[in-house]
This record gives sequence, structure tokens and C-alpha cells, in this order.
Amino acid sequence: MRKFLISILLASAAVTPALAEPPSKADREQAREERKNDREERQQSRKDARPERPQPQLQVRQRAIEPTARTQTLQRTNRVNVQSAPDRANARQVRVDQRQQLQQGRVEAREQRQQDRVEAREIRQANRAPIVSNTPRPGTQPPLRVERRRSSAPQWSTNWRHNSKYDWNNYRHKHRSRFHLGFYFDPFGWGYQPYQIGWRLWPSYYSNRYWINDPWQYRLPYAPPGYQWVRYYNDAVLVDTWTGDVVDVLYNFFW
Repeated sequence: MRKFLISILLASAAVTPALAEPPSKADREQAREERKNDREERQQSRKDARPERPQPQLQVRQRAIEPTARTQTLQRTNRVNVQSAPDRANARQVRVDQRQQLQQGRVEAREQRQQDRVEAREIRQANRAPIVSNTPRPGTQPPLRVERRRSSAPQWSTNWRHNSKYDWNNYRHKHRSRFHLGFYFDPFGWGYQPYQIGWRLWPSYYSNRYWINDPWQYRLPYAPPGYQWVRYYNDAVLVDTWTGDVVDVLYNFFW
């Protein structure tokens, strides 16, 4: 029995150093290689299992090479704008000309209406000439003066209206404020009535407070001696200051 135990102890002592010996370098490298191969096999299997995705770099390169639909639209629009710039300028000029013609037509139509009203008023006034009276009353004119004038009355002609030098109507369009004289004071308070050539005014209507001292300021011809341009409401009236006769008249001359 003792011999058996001793043999067992000797055998265990011989085996124990073999078990405690560490693995060799070759064994470690082989184990490492096996782990690496296993890891590569797992990565490859995961790649095979995932679906293929497009490469981002290829998409960027494609966008850089092929312009988008919006870029193409902008390029076509710019080409159209550059090509149609003269056409737009011509269209703009045509619209400006049309507006000017429309405005000019309105002005001419307004003046024509005013002229029609004046002519209609003249016709009505011609049918009822003022009554001669010794005292001022509405709708009357003074009697002729008994005294003879010292010199003969100068001859006056309305042909000056055809002279472009006295184009007061066109001049008024460019200097509207000059023809705006404001309130008119009627010495008798009778109200306006259009006087015609040949009618006589009461002296109060052509006193010096109503004189147009500088007719050329309104592009009117200068009055000959014994005559005077006066303002009657918005009319410009040339009066023979000796008799009070209306020698010439421009209706709606002032504003």
C-alpha cells in the first residue's frame, strides 16, 4: 500500500510541471490568426447581408456635371430676358406715348367743351342785348357819351389771334399759376354775364383797379392809346375807355 501511494505521488509530481508550462509563441500566433480570420469572415458576412448603397461621391459628381431642372429654367429665362430687353424698352416707350396722347386728348376735349359752352352762352346773350339805362341795373348798359373824343378811335383787328407770337393758350398751359388771379370783386354784385364785342360796360367795370397793366405777361398784344385790357371775372376784355365799348374779349382767359 505504501508503495502504491509513493508511485502515485511520483507520477503526479512528474505531470504537474508539464501542465504548468505556458503556451508557446507559435501557439499564440496561431490562435491570433484564427481569431483574425474569424473576424474577417463575420465582417464579410455582414457586408454580404447589407444591401448596396450608392456612393455619395458619385451623387455629388453627378449634380456637378448635370444641371438641375431649375438651373436650366433660370438659364432659359435669362437668355429670354437678355434677348427681349430692346423689345421691353420699345413697349415701355409705346405705353408712355399712349399715356401722353390720352392726357392730351383729355385736355383738348375739356377745352372743346368749354368752348362749346362759351359759344352757346354767346348765342343766348345775343338774343337778349342789354338795355340802355341811365342808372346801373343788372342787364343794362350805359348810354353813349355825348362828348366827342379828342382824336379818332384807333382801328382794332382781331387778326392778332392768328399770330403765333400771341399764342396765349399754349403759353397758359406752361404757366398755369400766372393765370390764376384768385377772387374777382364785382363792383355791383350782379354776377357774371358774358359781354360781347360792341356792348358797353359801366365805367366801374374798367376802372384802373381792373386793368391788366402788362398784357405781354399773358401773351396779349398791347392796347392802343385810348384802349385798355381789363379783367372781367375770368375773361380778358379790351375796352374803349372813352365809350366803354367792348372791342375784344377772350372768355375763360383766367382760371
